[in-house]
Amino acid sequence: MADLPTHTPPLAALRAFEAVARLGSLSRAAAELHVTKSAVSHQLRALETDLGVPLLRRGGTVRRAETTEAGADLLASVQQALTLLDTACRNARATARGRRRYTLNVSANPSLAALWLAPRIGRFIELHPDIGVQVYLHASQDPAWKAQDIDLAFLHVRTQGPHLAEPGDIPLMTETVVPVCSPALIAEADRNDPRAFLRHRWLEEKHIDSPETDWRTWNGRLGLAETDWQEPMVLSGLSTVVAAAAAGVGIALGRAPLIDEDLASGRLVPLMPQLRMPGSWGYVMRIHANRPMDASLPALVEFLAEEGRSTGAWQDVTPATADPMSRMP
Repeated sequence: MADLPTHTPPLAALRAFEAVARLGSLSRAAAELHVTKSAVSHQLRALETDLGVPLLRRGGTVRRAETTEAGADLLASVQQALTLLDTACRNARATARGRRRYTLNVSANPSLAALWLAPRIGRFIELHPDIGVQVYLHASQDPAWKAQDIDLAFLHVRTQGPHLAEPGDIPLMTETVVPVCSPALIAEADRNDPRAFLRHRWLEEKHIDSPETDWRTWNGRLGLAETDWQEPMVLSGLSTVVAAAAAGVGIALGRAPLIDEDLASGRLVPLMPQLRMPGSWGYVMRIHANRPMDASLPALVEFLAEEGRSTGAWQDVTPATADPMSRMP
């Protein structure tokens, strides 16, 4: 067998391999790299010849490009190296402009991003003007790490069942559910009276596996009769529910601390806060596992972790009963 080359393969070939492995097809990789499909295919064949090992499985019934064992090992290292190169180039350009500036990419679901994360990112940037933060949205548990070059993701996790926290996740905050409404909807003297709930529409977030945000749970918790039940208005996303409640449409089941800003500003007021319920969901921060940690990332993580530990003043009211639902550790 002829001796294999000892030099590092061309960067273009490594980029082509990474794109095909990540995107799953030659066509998508070619579109991302702005080259032809045949050029990508040529780069892959040359790289495999150079390394002396197949990197992608071909043929059969597999419709999506899959890495071999050797390809999977190489992919992790190539992605890490490309991230280092991209970061170094960004920093070099920033230095050329006369100022070193770090930019962090974070990903969160729409409700967390709009209600909790956005105002805190603003305060963080005021404290750290040399660090920029870009917030991307993900609608599922997939933060699209590579496609959007994510440094840090905020994930909604449960205490048990699917969507659990993973080893290495950083706890951010647990949730507490409390009924809320516009201060104009219910007079202050009536906000601890369960009968006030019978005079207004109930707003409910469309959320699976969350009994504490289901009005069927609260109907009994408020001591209301079965005949008092009303079908709630179901809305998609907590931010939509909060907007409707603030507009006086009805009473919502709010998830703190996501609603703490609205409660602190007086845009919303709590109803019967002594009956608040611990949530079965919480949030964690997850750092990108396959890229080096940006030097500015610990400052953001520490700032947000401290923010997550704080609670709104409305929670100073002593709960009426202990709830059996456990909190996320």
